[in-house]
Amino acid sequence: MTGMARKSAAGPRGLKPEALVALGVDRLAEIVITQARADPVFARTVRMALAAKDDGGALAHEIDKRLKTIRRSKSFLDWDKLRPLARELEQLRQAITGPLAEHSPRMAAEQMRLFLSLAPSIYERSDDGGGTLGDAFRQGAEDLGALWVRAGRRNPEELAAEILSLIEADGYGVFDELPEAASPALGREGRAALRRMVLERQAALSGEHRRRYEYSVGWLLPELADLDDDVDAFIATVDPQRRNSIHNAQVAGRLIAHGRAEEALDWIDASTGHNERELAELRLAALEKLRRTGMAQAERRQIFERWLDPDMLRDWLRGLPDFEDFEAEQHSLDSVWQHEQATAALHFLVNWPDLKRAGRLIREKRDRLDSRAYEVLRPAAEALASEDPGAATLLYRALVTGVLDRATSKYYPYAARDFKAAAGLSDAIAEDISLPAHAEWVENLQRLHGRKRGFWSLIEEKLQR
Repeated sequence: MTGMARKSAAGPRGLKPEALVALGVDRLAEIVITQARADPVFARTVRMALAAKDDGGALAHEIDKRLKTIRRSKSFLDWDKLRPLARELEQLRQAITGPLAEHSPRMAAEQMRLFLSLAPSIYERSDDGGGTLGDAFRQGAEDLGALWVRAGRRNPEELAAEILSLIEADGYGVFDELPEAASPALGREGRAALRRMVLERQAALSGEHRRRYEYSVGWLLPELADLDDDVDAFIATVDPQRRNSIHNAQVAGRLIAHGRAEEALDWIDASTGHNERELAELRLAALEKLRRTGMAQAERRQIFERWLDPDMLRDWLRGLPDFEDFEAEQHSLDSVWQHEQATAALHFLVNWPDLKRAGRLIREKRDRLDSRAYEVLRPAAEALASEDPGAATLLYRALVTGVLDRATSKYYPYAARDFKAAAGLSDAIAEDISLPAHAEWVENLQRLHGRKRGFWSLIEEKLQR
């Protein structure tokens, strides 16, 4: 009853442990039997719980029997059958990793191998587009590695060979996390054996066969290098003919972490094209490790100017001599206003915050603002509503006209809300001669978009509230 009470505590609303206990054993047994008759998965769960109460061998037999029954099934799994099967697979997985593993990790590992062997046939006779079944199998592969660890030391060579055979036969990514999960069981000796086996098999292949093998299994080599924390082994996996900025960044990050920043700079500087932001941050990290203060400051400034990174600007300002930071900050904020990406510049200025410059940018560069950047323009309008209602009004108007110009009716409710927000600022902008009055703007809006009745009906509803 104690175990049942713990489970009930996290159950549906109204099911309190003490209330269930008060029902008594006979009444609870009656409810369980009734539910088991209506729900086969629940019935099997009850049988496994009863088996686990007696001994692990009985539970292993129940699990084995059910897994083999699932294996024998050949019918196609329609979408309505996927969820019940996924539920049963998850319950089987938990029975293996829970009570069976408590009794015998070795038996649990054997049953998990059988569980995972179901994956190919189930995938072949189902359309698991939502990943409902895949989650149970991928978690099961991680569990298998953990069960090997719990079961005690095995021959490292044999374990490495078993892992490699599973990965080689895996066409669904089920065993992608197995090497890391099984790493403590493999040990350094087993990981070295696994690396050697992969390299030997690659060397025995050529042409298209080798390329396919490298694509499906080659990822093991950098994975094993990381598990051994061996940066040189990782570098050895990078084909000089296939280097790109992503590979270079991966190598550079590991070199920096191992105190080899000078080498990292060589890899970073050899990169061109893609991944420039990550490479710039890695370059900065390397320069900081090497204590090249001036070069690091220049790198921070470049990152700020290119990507408008506020943290980089703050760090750059902190690195300036005393009494120079205020003037440098003002100059930097002027450069933000001049940035080629007006929407990004507005986002930066509002969040810095510098609402004065933000308002100026809106007035002078509103034609360059992206009216679809709702996540930037709307918060900016809200921030400016009291400080600069004219600039806020321009943003609300841009949001409304952007939706109407594109005739995206699903966004009409948002446009109607922005229209109402603009109307709410009409009195505040009455003295601003640089802006058309609200009524004048609405008249022009009706002239251009009067036929968009869905939008105007929403406006009428909002005005009546």
